[in-house]
Amino acid sequence: MRKITLAVAIILLAGCTQASEPLAGSEKDYPRLFVEGFSVEAKILNIQREDVYIFDYLTEDETYAELQMLGENGRSIGDVKLPWEKEPAVHVFATGRQIAVYVGSTVIVLNDLLKEGGEQIVGDALPKGVTMPSIASSAQSSSL
Repeated sequence: MRKITLAVAIILLAGCTQASEPLAGSEKDYPRLFVEGFSVEAKILNIQREDVYIFDYLTEDETYAELQMLGENGRSIGDVKLPWEKEPAVHVFATGRQIAVYVGSTVIVLNDLLKEGGEQIVGDALPKGVTMPSIASSAQSSSL
């Protein structure tokens, strides 16, 4: 009888527990957007109240192939004009399996992207006040 009671208690406890949900602000919560021209959906991150589009790829080869199609100013991909084609400032960063697109010129956002997202690949000139990370700090953060 004790074995049955113990088994029932374990089953009830197992049924009552559920997988923990990701914390607010986790990837699950990021809005997603399909941007014509890109082969994957973008996650929209909000940095300093400004949107940054993050495109995640399965492999670095896929990332590289997409980067090769981007126009020099970051406003087109292949023959497709991107939604931000008429914006005054477009910055495209890439590292590993990600491409980040920031449409704006806020120095804090650009500094964060350079620190975390690698170098600017295409786009407009960086505004005054943007600090290029040192090679030592970039190597240190990428090894974490």
